[in-house]
Amino acid sequence: MAASGSDVAFLHLGKFLSSLISLDLRRLLFSTLAISVFLPLCRFVRRDYEDFLALGPGGTPSNFLGYLRISYLRLFTLKDPLTPPPPTQRERPDKGFLQQLPKRPQPRPSVAGIAPHRQTNQKPPAHLYHLLRIALYSLVSDNSKLLRSGNSCFEKHGLALFLCLCPQCPDADCHTELLHSGPTYVNPTCKNTGEICHLHPSDSSMHLTLHPSDAALVISQGWGERHPLAGCPILGLGGRLLPDGFVMVYAPQEESQIGVLKEIVRAAGWWVGGVCLKSTSDG
Repeated sequence: MAASGSDVAFLHLGKFLSSLISLDLRRLLFSTLAISVFLPLCRFVRRDYEDFLALGPGGTPSNFLGYLRISYLRLFTLKDPLTPPPPTQRERPDKGFLQQLPKRPQPRPSVAGIAPHRQTNQKPPAHLYHLLRIALYSLVSDNSKLLRSGNSCFEKHGLALFLCLCPQCPDADCHTELLHSGPTYVNPTCKNTGEICHLHPSDSSMHLTLHPSDAALVISQGWGERHPLAGCPILGLGGRLLPDGFVMVYAPQEESQIGVLKEIVRAAGWWVGGVCLKSTSDG
């Protein structure tokens, strides 16, 4: 029996309404899914951005563009910053500057960020920060022909120590086979400025560059850890941003630790410039 015209019309109407319901349902499902993903993502980005700002000023602008840059750099970070830099055939010499270091008595602090890269706890009282600054300035005064102070090339602000370019460094008896014989550096750091260390006012930690053996000793004795980008190639940025031995040295917790940190800075000067920095504490 052939379907009447009204039956056909109702059939087409039913299909049309069914398609509308199906379309609305799909839209509803898509909207629900989008909201369930987008809102948590927004909350995460907001918290993450606030954490980035809370670390304070550093080498990256404290704005959303700076945050996006850091988010990209996270793709290339070290798996474990407590893993020492691997030795390579190009090290000259194969042994570091530091013969030994005492064990740091405190547990490692919590560390966060890339740039800025900071401690989030174990921040010392102001007088220890000032004592550490005095110790760094004393290295400059004890080695006035080799060192100068200035704003960090890495951080764009904050106290940093730099090796001076000189045609012939004085006091050659103090040098090793890394003798600094011309206007260059044995192991360049930031844009070949000769920066050997910089101090962070917000937490009293430091960044510096060390021989692989010295970096390994600093890490094993609990005095520091590698920067998350140390030695890491960055896609699209022309290679590595930081040397393999770029290390954070934790903030001092006791006045007696200032001398240890000063010795680590001397090791950085030896590695970057091939010079043995004298200290008044050497006698």
